[in-house]
Amino acid sequence: MEQLFLARMFAYSLLPLLLAAGHSILDRQAHTAERRIEIFLMYLFGISVGANGLGGGFGHLFLSELVAEGIGWPAGSPFQFEMGFTNLALGGLGLVAVGRRDGFRTATILATTVIGAGATFVHLLDIAAHGNLASGNTIQNIGNLLDPVLLVTLTWYAARPNRQPTDNVAFLQWQAHQQPIIGMATVGIGMGFGIGYAVNQPLLGTLVGALLGVAAGIAIRDRTTPHHRAPISINRL
Repeated sequence: MEQLFLARMFAYSLLPLLLAAGHSILDRQAHTAERRIEIFLMYLFGISVGANGLGGGFGHLFLSELVAEGIGWPAGSPFQFEMGFTNLALGGLGLVAVGRRDGFRTATILATTVIGAGATFVHLLDIAAHGNLASGNTIQNIGNLLDPVLLVTLTWYAARPNRQPTDNVAFLQWQAHQQPIIGMATVGIGMGFGIGYAVNQPLLGTLVGALLGVAAGIAIRDRTTPHHRAPISINRL
């Protein structure tokens, strides 16, 4: 059970950062701090919030006994269904936020922070009261806090007065051309983790899914990019 939660933390908290770092290095058009920050934010919204939320919702709704066992709480509690729908809502917000540049992202960050911090607070109370050190009651708290901290920090840094504007046509066009890669990476990680869990290889499944997703995203982006815009909008990874 501990390996499962470690794999989940890697898939939804650490892997998005690794993919974003590689993307920002290999994308020749990501030559400004604003674009590099945007890449990290899109991966975090898509994977850490979106795919993570949908995966958590699926677990609470359809694998409730396993989730309860991992947290160290009694099975059969109605809280599972409440948390399932809460996670589904959060996942939907994260996926939509990938392509947004407005207050929708702020609302998504607020929801992620409240749910993540609130869940961690409840888990810490349970540890203090009952000494419950189950993997789902301890390891999961790292991701619950890391994701909101990263989102808040990067968003604050991107909004500083000395930053270059990110609402011009060139920036928005560049951002749109990154979305297929990040979207397919999100799908690949979510499916890879699920399939990997089914065959007792969640880490391997996640890595394979991420690679296939990125490759599919690059192919989709290059196929859908108009040829006459190629000199300014196609960024090779």
